Amino acid sequence: MVTVTEERVAFRQRALAKHARTVAADAERLVRSRFGHLPPIKVVLTGDSNHLAKVASQAELDLVPGVPALNKVLGMRKARRNARGVYGVTVLTDPGVLVVVNLAKAATKKDVNEVLVHELTHGHQLGDPASREQQLAYMRHEFGVAKLRRREVRQIEALIERREDQARHAESLASRLPA
Repeated sequence: MVTVTEERVAFRQRALAKHARTVAADAERLVRSRFGHLPPIKVVLTGDSNHLAKVASQAELDLVPGVPALNKVLGMRKARRNARGVYGVTVLTDPGVLVVVNLAKAATKKDVNEVLVHELTHGHQLGDPASREQQLAYMRHEFGVAKLRRREVRQIEALIERREDQARHAESLASRLPA
């Protein structure tokens, strides 16, 4: 089940937000038919890359208790810096997945369709309990709460790259959505 909300959407981005709300359920059906089960997904549409970073980082911090204050500040800086160039981001939440779409970057309906399919594919990838636990362990490592061995970190980062490739290839499904 996908729920869509809007936060800090500029006037000129309202048509894209409306389009995203309209096609979100269809994008979910496409991804589900291609890959299978999807966890509960909340999609947040925003036109502010700093807000994207804040929402995504806060969702991650809520799942990882005990993060030192300095690591929170550094993590937020890194998230803001990286958010300027991304179309969307997918993070774990309790109980499902949060997808934040950057309408400032996704400037056309076609872009919105591709971002939704791409990020919903990541939602599927993080949906099963084993993937979820592995991602939580990686997040604890990244926030400096619990260290992983270098070999485990390399394995998880390689898995993240494979997931990214799979999501990029899934973007072709977006051509089935109205634009």
